[in-house]
Amino acid sequence: MSRHSVAIAGSGLAALATAARLHELGVRDIALYANGFGGTPFIAAINFVLPDNPYGDTPELYCTDMLHAGYDIADRETVRRMTSRTADGYELLCRWGVTFARNEDGTLKRRHVSGHTHPRSLCQTTRLIGAEILEAMLTRLEAAGIEVHRRCPVAGLLTRGGRIEGFTVLQDGEPHNVYAPATVAAWGGVGGLLGPTTYPGDVQGNTLGMAKEAGATMIDMEFLEFEPMVMMDPPGTVGEPAPTAMLGEGGHLLNSRGERFLLSVRPQGEGGAPKSLINREAWKQVQSGKGSPRGGVFLDLRHIDRAVLQSYPWFYDRLMKNGCDPNRQLLEVGPMAHSFSGGIRVDADYRSDVQGLYAVGEACGGLHGACRCAGNAASQAVLSGLLCAEGIAKEGGLDRAISPHPLRCTQDATLRGKVLPKLRGIAAHALGIYRNGPDLEAARSAVKAILDEPVTARDDLTRQSALAILTIAEAALNRKESRGTHSRLDFPETDPAFQREFTL
Repeated sequence: MSRHSVAIAGSGLAALATAARLHELGVRDIALYANGFGGTPFIAAINFVLPDNPYGDTPELYCTDMLHAGYDIADRETVRRMTSRTADGYELLCRWGVTFARNEDGTLKRRHVSGHTHPRSLCQTTRLIGAEILEAMLTRLEAAGIEVHRRCPVAGLLTRGGRIEGFTVLQDGEPHNVYAPATVAAWGGVGGLLGPTTYPGDVQGNTLGMAKEAGATMIDMEFLEFEPMVMMDPPGTVGEPAPTAMLGEGGHLLNSRGERFLLSVRPQGEGGAPKSLINREAWKQVQSGKGSPRGGVFLDLRHIDRAVLQSYPWFYDRLMKNGCDPNRQLLEVGPMAHSFSGGIRVDADYRSDVQGLYAVGEACGGLHGACRCAGNAASQAVLSGLLCAEGIAKEGGLDRAISPHPLRCTQDATLRGKVLPKLRGIAAHALGIYRNGPDLEAARSAVKAILDEPVTARDDLTRQSALAILTIAEAALNRKESRGTHSRLDFPETDPAFQREFTL
């Protein structure tokens, strides 16, 4: 067994930011445990509003954009607190060695991405900014004495008397208890639990069920974000997201007739359009017979300067290596599950309602509402980590003694191999981009039946995954309206207040 002052389940950006700020505040004996780095290596952009921006942008405008794009579901004060610290998040990363691309005049390069009224997305132009973050921060954190335990997936939370006292991890497949007065969930979101996804494979989604099982209140579980412009052809590019910043660079979305269909609802242009709007309008083109051959639409970048396209090297290089030249041909794109806005409900210090448990990054819900602004997963990761660390340091009590827990972890690879694909198939069918009541009811019944089978208790991962899917299905059933990323075909969106995204 291992003991720490703070144990963090995860090693992506939210975990790194939490650990970095804790160290700055004088907290020692911090450890990160995870099976991988989640989506961090694939972060393309991160949103910060800095005082020297040339657009008149402010944290207040950023807050308004988040609430607006999220259909006013998120808690205003929680969002305001996050966006008010945006400059502090930027400075935290800079202190830990992260650098950002700059223009020839030395100013920071800012991109205009989906859901934002101003360019505020910072980046790198030679590689993904996520790779820069990992390379810079991991080295410095480990040099500062912060432990980073790799290939250690979290298998369960340790609870006693309504309090979380750490978690169980699997080290080389064997369970090992990790104890800490403060436990931080930084384990990401739903992963591939609900079907084909842009998520990396180390995020499995069972942790949502793990938190629910431990007594944490979950929020906004019906909101799965679908990236609207994922490559559908040629084969070597399939699954690669086309950055929504391409629309901010002047890219156009076209139907099969060559029409810029988004202009009918957003005459000011495609740049900054919310993802939920892009998805909905593209779906209308497909339904009316004006979609692309594979059920998507076309992205036209042929008129964009090649040097601009090359400043997105992860995207441009993959296309070119597969014989797809974006300056010469249209790109066929469509939606794919990308990120999750639901998770553990937290307070202003990112505490859950279970003592001892905090949640940061995509492990917590309530900040994005019904639709995320692009680039906000990274911003939320940094800023929630910063605020969580300050909350933990303020609360103290990190020297509290913890008595050992029994080592409990059930594993049945045969059961898992049989049941998990079935669960994921149920979820993919019922919880896709367009939903309806009968499918959701059928999914809920099928998953409950699996959970009620005594054999399911033989494998923790299977049981936790089933509970996560059940919680999401029930939340989707309970929201009898279409709002943002939750589209109920049997309850179309009718309230004019929710059409404001068209004029963002």
